[in-house]
Amino acid sequence: MSTIINRILRKKSVRNIEALALANRLSFTTSQLDHFLLGKVMAAGTSEWTAYAALQQKLLMLDVDRPITMEEEVEILIAYLTIVETLMPDGFLLKWDNRFQSDSAVMLPPLLLFPMIQHAVANGYNRTSSHPIRIRLSGSDKILLLEVSHRVNPYLDGQFDTTFLRDFQQRLQFLFPEQHSLLLNSNSNTCRATLTIRF
Repeated sequence: MSTIINRILRKKSVRNIEALALANRLSFTTSQLDHFLLGKVMAAGTSEWTAYAALQQKLLMLDVDRPITMEEEVEILIAYLTIVETLMPDGFLLKWDNRFQSDSAVMLPPLLLFPMIQHAVANGYNRTSSHPIRIRLSGSDKILLLEVSHRVNPYLDGQFDTTFLRDFQQRLQFLFPEQHSLLLNSNSNTCRATLTIRF
């Protein structure tokens, strides 16, 4: 009897790992091909295509299974944030604070910093400069801390209840099962996502 139970448990474990591996790829691909950003570029017309095409070319050259340096990740993220700031309506404001130790040789799965920020850009109530999206990155070769906060969107029932974030949570579980925490909380005014990864 115990042999049968062990076999069933092994099959469930394999299925769970396969599901997490799929979520890892889905989360990466969703960040790589950001539908919200593409929609904004298309609405803006031809003026933003050059910068967007350059960013998209960099994104498409990434491979989910090939880590990149923190420096590369941040460089691509800054290019993304620059385009976002250009395309969003008046009143939109981002506050970006990078305190990660630049001499650190940390390698990351590509686009790991993107989902929390993309979620805030697409789903936050970002129409007033008095409530900017705040992004703070800090850490070293031992730990990474990313905090993203934005104003609560009164038109959303669940501020963090999206397939996009669920896939990201599973991606973290696949890549850093015992080495991460992701806290998602909101009050009547602010949503905050805090990611910690221990290397």
